[in-house]
This record gives sequence, structure tokens and C-alpha cells, in this order.
Amino acid sequence: MGINKRVVLLIAKTTNSKTAFSQATGISTVILSHISSGRNKVSLTAVEQILKAFPNINAEWLILGQGQIFKDGLDSSLTSELFENIEEMQSELEKFKKVTEIKILKIKSSLSSITD
Repeated sequence: MGINKRVVLLIAKTTNSKTAFSQATGISTVILSHISSGRNKVSLTAVEQILKAFPNINAEWLILGQGQIFKDGLDSSLTSELFENIEEMQSELEKFKKVTEIKILKIKSSLSSITD
């Protein structure tokens, strides 16, 4: 896996969007899109920005593709599992919000009919 693909993987693993990754690192979304498409190679400046924004990223992995993604030694399968759990929890939260909003609307409607 080349460095461009590792950066794309980091976007998915750390922020889940180019916009959020751009805000965290200071790398423009245009440059990130060019990196993702392979049009641009990852510059040393971009590597520095990524490592400053995410100090838990293993520089050796980012630059050479060796070792674990994160310095804390979590292997990628455990990290992936944790990200999946977070995504599931976010999905459940969104469903809960929708159900709660519907209940609130029903209660408001009931109150309106009582007070009218």
C-alpha cells in the first residue's frame, strides 16, 4: 500500500471525512482529493501536518508502511472493530433522536388540541 492510500485510510480511521481531516491538519480538501485520486503525491509538509495533528500516528507506518498505524500498539483489526462500534453507536443515536423527535411532536400536538 502506497503512502497516498495510507493517507486515505487515515482519513477514514481518524475523522471519517476529508473536511474534518483538512480542518485538523491544515491540508486543503483539494489537496486531499488529489492525494486520494493519486494525482498528487504526499509531500513532506503534508506528512508533518498529519503527524502534528495526530501525534498517536506511527510516522514509520505513515511514511514506509511498516508497523502499526497507531503508536499505542493497537493492531488494525482491533482499531477497525472500535471504529465499527462507534459507527453503530452513532447510528443508534440517530435513530433514537428521530424517535424522540416524533414523540415530542405528538406530545405538542396533543397539548395544542387540549389548549385550543
